[in-house]
Amino acid sequence: MKHMIARWLSVGLLLLAVLACGTVEPEGQDKSDKVSLLRFSFSAGDNPSMSSGSSAVLANDYYCITVPEGVDRSRLVPDIQFSDGATVYIDEKPYAKGSAYDFSGNVQHVKIVSESGERTTTYKILVKHGDAYIDNQVYQFMNDFHVPGVSISIMKGTEIRYSSGFGFADQSSQTRVTPDHLFRMASISKQFCTMCIMTLKEEGRLRLDDKVFGENGILKGIYTNLTPSYEAITIRHLLSHSSAICTGLSDPAFTWSYRMYSNGSPVPTDTLIQRTINAHRDYFTPGSVYKYSNVGFCVLHRIVEVVSGKDYESYLKEDVLDKMGITDTHIGGYQYERRSNECIYYMQEGTDGYANPLRELAGAAGIITSTNQMMRVLTFMDGDDTVPDIFSYETLQEMYSPYLYTGSDYKRYGLGWRMNHSSLFQGAHYHGGNIAGTATLWVGNTNQHMSGAFVCNSRAYNSNSSGDIDDNMYILLNRFLQYFEN
Repeated sequence: MKHMIARWLSVGLLLLAVLACGTVEPEGQDKSDKVSLLRFSFSAGDNPSMSSGSSAVLANDYYCITVPEGVDRSRLVPDIQFSDGATVYIDEKPYAKGSAYDFSGNVQHVKIVSESGERTTTYKILVKHGDAYIDNQVYQFMNDFHVPGVSISIMKGTEIRYSSGFGFADQSSQTRVTPDHLFRMASISKQFCTMCIMTLKEEGRLRLDDKVFGENGILKGIYTNLTPSYEAITIRHLLSHSSAICTGLSDPAFTWSYRMYSNGSPVPTDTLIQRTINAHRDYFTPGSVYKYSNVGFCVLHRIVEVVSGKDYESYLKEDVLDKMGITDTHIGGYQYERRSNECIYYMQEGTDGYANPLRELAGAAGIITSTNQMMRVLTFMDGDDTVPDIFSYETLQEMYSPYLYTGSDYKRYGLGWRMNHSSLFQGAHYHGGNIAGTATLWVGNTNQHMSGAFVCNSRAYNSNSSGDIDDNMYILLNRFLQYFEN
């Protein structure tokens, strides 16, 4: 009996000890391996210099967040929501809620270590100054279309209203895009070629109705195998894409057999033009219908060289851009020729933008420039004397008026410029560019005197609910122009 009483007393004492110490965690219970970043934001309450809070938006592999101009990025207090039990570090410093951290660098890193200590994930944070309404839409665009870098500039009259870079000009060096970074312009190059032609016109060195080929042509003796239709082509036909030098067949400027030798080196521009003449024969009468032609603008850049006596790039820079104070616009090259402030171009779907010979395609697709410079160019061609235009009113009217095709009522192209969009950019002239590794768009002088540019260092081939990458750029740039009207 004494032994049983002693045993019951021992059990009772053990139970009392357990109750006194609280719940005992079973030995070996699993701890969480979760390492999720649930939310990253800057609240106005924690950051008095901010009038409203801002939350990060995912763009590719980065969390991007915008703070207002003037906010000191080196002393920002983040609000981070993450997996229960995890530990967080900001650039290797332990995260303490309510503490300030330095977000002024190119990229900051938020590391989350799981409760178990078995898993670690690092999230990349990009903080920039700007307007969150605009920026968050650009970030969403970049994420939808896998674009590493974007530059936009918005102008009212001659005043820049917003100018900003997004993401990376060079991912490997984590060089952030600025509005002064150079991007390939693709078909926006055609408007620069048009500027050269119009300058020669105003200098009295050519007329828009001058013949191009044959005995009476500016390029007499350079090309052979000409038909009467080719001999009827004028400069005006080339500028309005009604020259018949390229039809709805494959585009010779971007078809390997036309623009490259069998060893992979590019053919000279004259050879590309001659090959096109040999293959495209009298499909319609020049001036009758609109048929977009890249080779037509290669012909125009050769006209600039023959009439001016200079190579195309020299004439563009010395006789056109110098008048505007534009000093950092060039003809692009291959990757090994990349300029120090030029973007890297990132290809998708197996395309290779660096395979395009930009010097040989200079008039059609060769220009590299920045969105800030694009805005400056537009101030010299807007019909507003705030900045004296480089062209007469009559020349501007010719350039920006719909071309009257004799065989159709198409009214959406003038001389080198698109116009009369069915729903966007009311009153404006505009143009986009499409080439592997690049997507571009600019708009000049809407009814509300708004202008803008939106350029990317990659071209996507997928779609979202608003359409493909070009559809989205048109919609967004139109929205941004309207946002800054007042």
